[in-house]
Amino acid sequence: MLYLAIIAFLLTLIAIISGLSYAYKYKKPPRAYFWLLLFVLIAGPYAAFKSYERSFMLSVVPDAFHVTAISYSEEESWGFGPGDNEAGIRVYPLPKQVADEISQRGIEFFNNLPPKRVQRNREWRGRYETWSQTPISETKYWKAKGEIKGLNIYDFICRYGFCIGIDPKVVKEANDAVNSGGSYYAYGRIGLIVVSPSKRQVFYMYNG
Repeated sequence: MLYLAIIAFLLTLIAIISGLSYAYKYKKPPRAYFWLLLFVLIAGPYAAFKSYERSFMLSVVPDAFHVTAISYSEEESWGFGPGDNEAGIRVYPLPKQVADEISQRGIEFFNNLPPKRVQRNREWRGRYETWSQTPISETKYWKAKGEIKGLNIYDFICRYGFCIGIDPKVVKEANDAVNSGGSYYAYGRIGLIVVSPSKRQVFYMYNG
């Protein structure tokens, strides 16, 4: 869906620039008017696209977390459409009030999450069935390989051989959350979400 939005944005931008070029060539509007109109017509679709992109990135987080911002994002895709490959990590700041409630209620908070708002429009995003407490256990798909004590998020994100460069500070924070107690996690249809109330952070990692 995000790819389609990008294509639609680029096609709209090309159409706008072509139309303005034609108008300027044959109608000869004032130069200042031309540049002002060009700025408005480009800025409008760009702002709409950035708003959609932000909403899309936030949609993987359950509404009960009251997350409204993305503090870090590193993502990449290879190919286009079904069968393409992708890898990424996002970090969201967790509001203090929510972090405090999670610390008090523990796993009960996650087992009793309220229904999501407008979930149908989000499809699978933001829906997680089974929550567990960290540390995350090894699986046949994600094993400790000895570089660090416990699991390494790089081994999860880069599982299919498509990898990204992640800020070392973010890697350490995410690895600490994955391998120590006090955090909570769940696998979704795509990706893994880890909530650390002590760090007041939500980590979302995916591969594909």
